[in-house]
Amino acid sequence: MSEDINAAFADLNLADMDDFSEESTDFDKATKTNDLHFFQEVPLKVTLEVASAEITLGELSRVQDGDVLPLEKMAGEPLDVMVNGLLFAKGQVVMVDGRYGIKFIKDTSQSKATENNDE
Repeated sequence: MSEDINAAFADLNLADMDDFSEESTDFDKATKTNDLHFFQEVPLKVTLEVASAEITLGELSRVQDGDVLPLEKMAGEPLDVMVNGLLFAKGQVVMVDGRYGIKFIKDTSQSKATENNDE
């Protein structure tokens, strides 16, 4: 039996195996592209988070009509665009035919922080 296995390996051309590997990679890429197409219709919840604040339950229970809760984000800062509860991008509110919309923007503060970390 070991002679049969040795004979099979002797006839095996490793160069042909490289070609097979490349074909498999091309097939995998095509399959992944098709798989991504499958997900194109998955519904996602997109929300725009203006800002947040942390308060206690006691503070919240004392809130009355007209009270103001200061938020952590400064006016004019880019807002967080959330997709299914996860940060996706930065944006700003715009008007589109009388309705609110989101304009996606590059967050310059993050770019500057990244540049400073690279130095």
